[in-house]
Amino acid sequence: MKLLIIGATGRTGQALVKQSLEKGYEVIAFVRRPESMQTQKNLTVFTGNLDNIELLTKAIKEVDAVFMALGNSISNRNDRLFEWVVPNVITAMRVANVKRIVSLSALGVGNTFNNTRYPYRLGTRTFLKGNFADHLAGEIKFRDSGLDWTTVHPGPLFNGVKMENPLVRDAATGYKMPRAPRTNRADVAHVMLKALVDPSTYGKELIMASTPDKIE
Repeated sequence: MKLLIIGATGRTGQALVKQSLEKGYEVIAFVRRPESMQTQKNLTVFTGNLDNIELLTKAIKEVDAVFMALGNSISNRNDRLFEWVVPNVITAMRVANVKRIVSLSALGVGNTFNNTRYPYRLGTRTFLKGNFADHLAGEIKFRDSGLDWTTVHPGPLFNGVKMENPLVRDAATGYKMPRAPRTNRADVAHVMLKALVDPSTYGKELIMASTPDKIE
């Protein structure tokens, strides 16, 4: 399988690149700064900006599926990003005739607010409010896109080691996540890669955290 990773230079994006290559997949990293990517076997670096739909389409034509691992920094958390990037990606995927996309979101965005508890949910309505509104403004466009989409909604991200079986649920079940749903980026990459090849996740919002999953 050949994958395009948008946001490959970010910390979660780097985990996605690493785990994708470990699985034997070919990876194209769509980046603005190619010098930030290390040369690796089966990794191709494609230089471009996400506002250039022609270049984005050219990159997507080479792959079977797309990962989005974008996110604003804390200092720029209220900037608009997903609002304009997601429509560009959808347009490029339609032209390239590629349907599968797995996109990184956050726990508390949109409907997944119903899966949160205090004190985490307080943050989603205060200092994260602008960031989460931007996520939703973009992600809501997946619903009528005709794409086979999945959004993955982790709690606050950390750099811990990958777990064997992190907690993952379909947000539509109404499952209440832990009050402090810490999530390791390595686990996010693992869950996104697992969802990639699971058709049962199409059109789903997956909530997750790095806590042992006890099947109920």
